[in-house]
Amino acid sequence: MTVRTATAGEGDALDAFVRGHADGTFFHLSGWRDEVRRFSGHAGEVLVVERPGAEIAGMLPLFLVRSPLLGKALVSVPWAVYGGVVADDEAAAGALIEAAKARAEEVDASYVELRHLHAGKTAASGLPASDLYVTFLKDLPDDPEECLGTIPRKSRASARQARDRHGMEFAEGIEHLDAFYELFVENKRSLGSPVFGRAWFAALAERFGDDVIVAVVRHEGEVIAAVLSFVHAGCVMPYYSGAKPGTERLGSMNYMYWKVMESAARRGLSRYDFGRSRAGTGAASFKKNMGFEPTPLTYEYVLRGDAEIPSVNPSNAKYDLVRKVWSRLPMPVVKWLGPRLMKGLP
Repeated sequence: MTVRTATAGEGDALDAFVRGHADGTFFHLSGWRDEVRRFSGHAGEVLVVERPGAEIAGMLPLFLVRSPLLGKALVSVPWAVYGGVVADDEAAAGALIEAAKARAEEVDASYVELRHLHAGKTAASGLPASDLYVTFLKDLPDDPEECLGTIPRKSRASARQARDRHGMEFAEGIEHLDAFYELFVENKRSLGSPVFGRAWFAALAERFGDDVIVAVVRHEGEVIAAVLSFVHAGCVMPYYSGAKPGTERLGSMNYMYWKVMESAARRGLSRYDFGRSRAGTGAASFKKNMGFEPTPLTYEYVLRGDAEIPSVNPSNAKYDLVRKVWSRLPMPVVKWLGPRLMKGLP
C-alpha cells in the first residue's frame, strides 16, 4: 500500500468512499472540509492510502490548527464530533497513522487528534486515548407513529404534554434559520461558549441542501426551541440547538427531539444519532432519559515531545472565569466576537 495526499479534484471519489463505508461520517465529506477551510482559515488536506491498482483503502482528513490555547495541532476534524481514520482494515489504518505522524513532524505540530466514532481498526496502534466523551445512537422504527413509544415513560409523558397540554407545534424548513440562530446564540452565551456566525449555518444549508434540516417548536405563536440536523447514510443527527430559557420545564426539548425522530422515520431514515456529550453530564442524562444508551467515543492522539492530551472543554476549571464573563456579554458583542474566536478553536 501507498499513502499520498489527495488532489483538489478527488472530492467526489473520496465522498463516494466515505458514503459507502461504515466508519465514514458527515464530517468526512468534502463539503464539510471545504466550509471549515473557508470559515476557519485552517489549512486542510486528506491523506489517502491505496492498494495496487489505485484502489482506495482508506482516508484521513487533517487540518493544521494554530491556536493560542493549543499551539499547533493536526485535527481530524475541526468543529466536528467525529473524524479520524476511515479504513478498510488495520493495515490501511496503520499506514494512515504512520503518515499522520510523519506529517506532524513536518509541520512541527504538538499532537494529532483523531476523533474516531469507531476506532476498532486503529486499536493496534497503541495510541493514547481520551474517554471524556460518549455518543448516543439507536435505530428508528419503520413506522413514524411508533417513535413516541421508544421514549421512556417519564420523557414520553413530557413530550405528549408539550403537545396536548401546552399546544406546542413542530415545523421544519430553511425559512426558520433566523429563529434557530437567535436561540442557538442565546444558548451558547448562557453556557459561556463562543458561537458561529449566521453565515456558517447558511453556507452549510446551501452546500448540503436537503441533508441540512432546520426545525422549530412554537408555543403560543413564539419559537421557543430549534435544532439544525444533518442527514448522512440513512441517519439523522441533531447537531446544533437552542431553546428559550425556562421553556424546557414545559417539555419543549422532549417534544422537539421526538418530532425529529418522527420526521426522520417519515423520510425513510433508519438511524438516529443524538451526538456527543461529556460522560456524566446533564446533557448525557437527558439523552439516556430519551431512550438512548451511551457509546464511548475513542479520541486517539499522536503526541510529540512533552505534549499531553488537550483539555479544551467545560470540564477544565481554568476556563471558568472566561465562561462567566462570556455569559454576561451583550448579544451583539457575542455575535460579533464569537465567529472570530471560533477560528482559533478546533
